[in-house]
Amino acid sequence: MVPSQRSTLKREVVALKRKRIVEAARRLFYEKGYEPTKLDDIAERLGVTKQFIYSYYKTKNELLSEIAEQCICDCLDAQARVLSGKLPIIEKLAKIVEDVTQVIIANQANTIIYLREEMNLEWQIAQKIREQRNEFDHRMMKLLRDGVRAGVLRVVDERVTARCIGGMLVWCALWYRDLGVLSPAAIATLITQNVMQMVAGGTGRIAKTNGRRA
Repeated sequence: MVPSQRSTLKREVVALKRKRIVEAARRLFYEKGYEPTKLDDIAERLGVTKQFIYSYYKTKNELLSEIAEQCICDCLDAQARVLSGKLPIIEKLAKIVEDVTQVIIANQANTIIYLREEMNLEWQIAQKIREQRNEFDHRMMKLLRDGVRAGVLRVVDERVTARCIGGMLVWCALWYRDLGVLSPAAIATLITQNVMQMVAGGTGRIAKTNGRRA
């Protein structure tokens, strides 16, 4: 094995170990809460020593930070992908709502942990996430403003509407149940229909809701 291959393999192994630690921490923070969970609990869940965890994460709060940041980063990425495309404004809005709803549901535990444990984050991390959430809202606000100017959206206040949409998307993490009647895709479609009804009278590219579970 050449040195470059060894280096790549080492990075992959480190990434896998960090991922497993984060997954165990996420489950415990979600089940028990951040403060009651000790690093010993995470080590026990993984079947490793606490020193093993310290090899990759210096503190429990570092784990909380990584978990808390994951969802907003994924939401920003999903939003950016749509905004960089060539869809009409109204279809961009529908696509963002649909995609971000599914991202939030997929990151349900991360989102709930962040909302529940924000006060336990270090100030710098909490501020960074707030700035990222503001960036998401500002992008939505600009899209809404562009839609109003183009005559395809009807919004009285773009700032308030953008935050209302963001709140609607985040809130689904609190009520979604994996064993519910509707699939994540079906829920995303319904939320998209509600948003488009609110800002455009229901127009826009929206697929039929066909994701009911058996």
